[in-house]
Amino acid sequence: MGQPAILDISRFPFEEFINFLFDREVPLESEKRDPWYWDAPVTFDPELVCLHYLRLFNEPQFLLQRFSRAQLEQGVWAIESPTLECSVAEVISIKNLPFLLRERCVRSMFHLFERLFAIEPLETSAHMWWDCLCYDWHCGNRNRLLGGEDLLMQDVMFETLSSILALDSEFCQRAALHGLGHLHHPATEQLIQQYLNRHPSLDQELREYALAAARFEVM
Repeated sequence: MGQPAILDISRFPFEEFINFLFDREVPLESEKRDPWYWDAPVTFDPELVCLHYLRLFNEPQFLLQRFSRAQLEQGVWAIESPTLECSVAEVISIKNLPFLLRERCVRSMFHLFERLFAIEPLETSAHMWWDCLCYDWHCGNRNRLLGGEDLLMQDVMFETLSSILALDSEFCQRAALHGLGHLHHPATEQLIQQYLNRHPSLDQELREYALAAARFEVM
């Protein structure tokens, strides 16, 4: 088989970009096919894509009426996947883009959790969202001590995760704890202790998960 054709999405308006991500057939588990975003080379405008993500994350509710749960799951995996060049994981790391724009994009992820995942908890993609974005600090590819964006973006993510942890949704809280366990921010232990103090009736499993996140020992 030859190489897949490169798709030019550099002028896709918002609606077409949404369809590019979500309006796709979802393979059956029995088919054992790789998801489309594993091998989908694209040409894109990073600033436009970042603005599309910002709009999507701020007002994601329409997705619930437009796409099936399976399509949402697959589309969210595409958005966070490092295998897709225009994924949000890649776009927020493009240093040629103004940091303020990338910061706004990350902060808008609070609304993605508040307005979508708290309503439709996509059990794999949404739970792994922050794993995909924070893991560079976990494995040492990024280090706060180097300063610059390694410090600035870590603080932005930590503040966003702190807000998600305060949502009245156990699913969102667990996803935030997962991210905090990989982000390695120095204020993590204090934040999680405050969370535990606010929720004295947490079940034992979630309490242990929170404590593991405070020790940066989540998987």
